[in-house]
Amino acid sequence: MFELVLVICLAMRPEQCAIERPLSIERYPTAVECTRNSYVHVVHWLMEHPNWNVRQWRCEQPGA
Repeated sequence: MFELVLVICLAMRPEQCAIERPLSIERYPTAVECTRNSYVHVVHWLMEHPNWNVRQWRCEQPGA
């Protein structure tokens, strides 16, 4: 299984970053499926968190 991992930074303080693993997003059986479907979740997350920017996102296995 693969999950979406976001590297997020505050819009007003771009040097202040964190890693976010949105729990509300489903896990995917393959890395390809995760990569293909995650973009829409990234956009949705950004719309819900206007004070943050997504610097990077990736798919990885939980606990990796």
